[in-house]
This record gives sequence, structure tokens and C-alpha cells, in this order.
Amino acid sequence: MNKTANTFELRSAVPVSTNLEANIQEYSEANEKLSPSSLQSAPANKLPQYAAAVTATMGGFAMGTVLGWSAPAVEKIREIVPLTKNDISWIGSIANLGGALVMLPMAFILDRLGRRVTMLGLAPPLFGGWMLIALFSKVPIYIAGRFITGLFGAAYSVAGPVYNGEIAQKEIRGTLGVFYQLFLCAGILFSYIVGYVADLTTLSCVCSAIPVLFFVVFYFMPETPLYLLMKNKREEAIKSLQWLRGRHYNIESELNDLEDFVRETKMKNVKLKDVLKSRAAIRGLIISAGVMMCQQLSGIKAVVFYAVTIFKDAGSTLDPYICTIIVGAVLTGATGLSAFVVDRFGRRRLLLMSHVCTTTCLASLGYYFYVKEHNPDQATGIGWLPLSSMCIYLITYTMGSGACSWVILGEIFPNEIKGMAGSFSAFVNWFLAFVVTVSFPYMVNDLGSAWAFWIFSMFSFLGLLFVWFCVIETKGKTLEEIQKELSKTK
Repeated sequence: MNKTANTFELRSAVPVSTNLEANIQEYSEANEKLSPSSLQSAPANKLPQYAAAVTATMGGFAMGTVLGWSAPAVEKIREIVPLTKNDISWIGSIANLGGALVMLPMAFILDRLGRRVTMLGLAPPLFGGWMLIALFSKVPIYIAGRFITGLFGAAYSVAGPVYNGEIAQKEIRGTLGVFYQLFLCAGILFSYIVGYVADLTTLSCVCSAIPVLFFVVFYFMPETPLYLLMKNKREEAIKSLQWLRGRHYNIESELNDLEDFVRETKMKNVKLKDVLKSRAAIRGLIISAGVMMCQQLSGIKAVVFYAVTIFKDAGSTLDPYICTIIVGAVLTGATGLSAFVVDRFGRRRLLLMSHVCTTTCLASLGYYFYVKEHNPDQATGIGWLPLSSMCIYLITYTMGSGACSWVILGEIFPNEIKGMAGSFSAFVNWFLAFVVTVSFPYMVNDLGSAWAFWIFSMFSFLGLLFVWFCVIETKGKTLEEIQKELSKTK
């Protein structure tokens, strides 16, 4: 749920093995062919960039269906096969474990295979995982299929934002950066809607069609120019950049900038272990991992994965599936709005606001379930509380912790460790999502729903304290200013 997060730049950690200093004359001649005098003033065509970004973020939509599937599916599986609490726990959570395991090697995979080939290669096994779920009504098969779809679907949360960040002009990079999280939330909403109108097999088959559609459309998109330059494929990089900017655009200046970036990255040759010895890097890792812990331990994945069950247990006067669709719509809408607030308000301020509101909303959910357990008649009078608390929780979470955690991740590290640090922080995020979703059914069964939400509320409050004492403001600061502040001793 994760957002612009996923926008951290793994490319900065990729080793450079290109000889851009050679054959400058060849470059000049090639560029003259691409940019005659009649093309000098033509503006870039942004439509190809939007087209490539939208098709790339279809991978995020596919991952959204993986995340949203369990909410309607768990109740539908109960109608087919008997489920224990252990079965529900693993069916709901195992996708997150797959997501955690794929995070750490993603920087290496993206460097070795390329952004485009990696993303295309994820689609067939993702389709295969969905087919397992659709065709076999066995709990072990459901678990295996969920692990496969989580493993290969979550990889898009790294590859998609990297691809979009590398194809976009700086003027629209922020907008394209929002696309992935928006499409992911739309995928969650899509699975909620299909789960309401269709049976389990149809739901899984419809979800399986998304990676197929992605493969067919994305196959025609180019590799990123930056990656091609890193791999010494200069002619291909020129073709890719020209396609992305339009055939009437003079790419010379932008190509020079990309070549300078690659050349400077190669010349630095800084050892990772030396960078990690610095106080700034250590504090940055603590902050990035800490905000990811605060994000997941507030229970967001439990709400997304078990929404139908939560509303069913709450005894909502509305159909639990309708309540879940409302939750998905609120989540998607709030994600779209977050693009307008992240840069207007400080990251730290939004995080603090988010944790104050989520702490309160989770506590109120706990209060409702406590009243329902001990005084059902009184709970009837506050039947509006679960849905309203859930919606406010999702809005404030999405605009604060959901968005800002990934924005901070993209801003707080120097290029030398951004890939490694980003992979580690993403691993923490997905692993804790697994811990939360695997433990939630047991918490509800052993402690009751009231205490389950009160525990999440307490973790959200601890997140508030962590942000207050440990997280610095990064809005409007250069990387150098951020590194100086991280290096200070208190």
C-alpha cells in the first residue's frame, strides 16, 4: 500500500559498466540525424511517457488484486471447504511473505535483466499462481497460489516505480510517481467489486486476466534510456529516448544529462561499506525502517485483507461486501488526493497527523467491539461507528503514513546506498505486513476483536512517539542539507 514508494531509485545502486567517453564524434553525427534544425524548438510529446507509465503501472493494478482478493475470498472459501483459524491466517497472509522474500534481490534482478524484461517475466508466473487458485479447491493449493501471486506481484512494487522514474521528464516525474500506488489501490477496489458480484472461481479467473493484459500491452513499450546507457547500449538508448519524447523533439540536452549522470556514478566508485559507517546513513536506515514498522504495525494490511470478515463480525447493518467496496473506494480516492498534500505539507507533520487520527480511529473500533461483546443492545445504537471509523482511518493513513513513508525513503539516502537501503526497508514493510496478517485471526480468536484493534492503536501511538523524536523533516531540502541534519549529534 504501498505509495510513491515505492519511487526510491534502485538505479543509483546499479553498477555502471559503460564507456561513454569513447567515440564522441559518433554521438554527434547520430544526434544530428535525429535533430535537424526544423526540430530544435519542438516540445516533448508527453503522451508516449504517459502511455508507457500507465501500462507499467498495470503491474501495480495486478498486485492490488492480489492484496484485495482475500477480503471477499475468505468468506467464499468457507462455503466450499471448512476453514480453521490457521487456514484463514495463512491464506490471508502468505502473499505478504512472498512479497518480503522478493524485495531484497530486486536491485540485482533489475540490473541483470533490465526493467522491461523483468516486468514482462513476472507476468507468466503471476498468471500461473492465479490459475492454481482458480482450478483447485484445496487449502494447500490456495496457500501455494497466494504465495506465488504475492512473490511475483510484489516485485512490481519495485520495478514499476523505477521504470516510471527513469522514463519520465522531471516536469511530470512526480505525477507518474503517484500512478503506481493509485493503480494498486484501484486493483484492491476492483477485486472487492468482482468479489461481490462473482463466485470464487470467477473472481480468481478475472484477476488472472490482468497479468495477461499487462504482458500484451507492455510488450510494445521500450526499455528505459538510463538502463540502456548503463549497459553500454547507446544506440538503443537514443531510440528509446526519442520514442518517449516524440520524434519531433531534440533529445540532445537530455541525453547529455543522462550520460553525465552515468559517468559521474561510475567515477564515484564509492564502497558501500564505507558509506554505511557514516552517522547519516545509520540514522537514515533507522528512520526508513522505523516509519515502515509504524506503517504496518498500525494494522493496515489486516484491514485490507480481512475487511469483509471484520464488517461481518461487527454486525453491520449494511452488507459486509458493500462496506468493503466503500472502504476500497475511500482508499483509492484518498490515494489520489495524497498527491496534492504530500508536497504542500511537511512529511513529518503529515506523519504526526496520521498517527494521531489512526490511533483514535483504531481505539474507537476497539471500543465498538467491546460494547458489542458486553452490551449488544447499546452497540446497535452506534452501528455507524465501524464503517465511519474505518473510512477516516484509511483517509488519514493514506495521506500520512501510507504516502510519506515512501516519500521519505526516496529522499533520505544518498545515491550510493539508495538501492540497498530501499530494498531493506521494503523488506521490513512486507515482512511486518505478513506478521500482522498471519497473527490477526489468532488475535481476534484468542483476545477478541476489541483487543486486536486496541493493540493496533497502541502501536500507532508508539509510531507517533517515534516520528516525534526520531524523524526529521525532508520537505524542501536538498540531499546535502538532509545528510547534514542526519549527521548532527543531539
